[in-house]
Amino acid sequence: MGLGQKDRPERRRHRRSVVGIPVQAVLRDVPPEDPNHVVGLHVHDLSPAGAGAVAQRALPERQPLVLFFPPLGPGRSDDTRGQVVRCEECGDHWSVGIAFEEVPGETEAISAN
Repeated sequence: MGLGQKDRPERRRHRRSVVGIPVQAVLRDVPPEDPNHVVGLHVHDLSPAGAGAVAQRALPERQPLVLFFPPLGPGRSDDTRGQVVRCEECGDHWSVGIAFEEVPGETEAISAN
């Protein structure tokens, strides 16, 4: 009998912020002409180390990708490289955990510019 998501011990080292923004992700090892190359995600929480998102299709664990966050304010958007660390079916969608490749220092704020 497995642990439910709420029963799992917390392993995160960074505090998460609730954001609720749509982003596009490009799968890095899928050719650009493949229709599965781009995935729409809805990021529901974000930390300096990763993101929790909702997808309409399953993504394999360890799938390398690039997230394209929309620009905030007068700055340009950031392209953030990461990989899928968790993908669980949740009815008509998939709950996806993404770990970022580069984690800023503990004192740096999350920024999209």
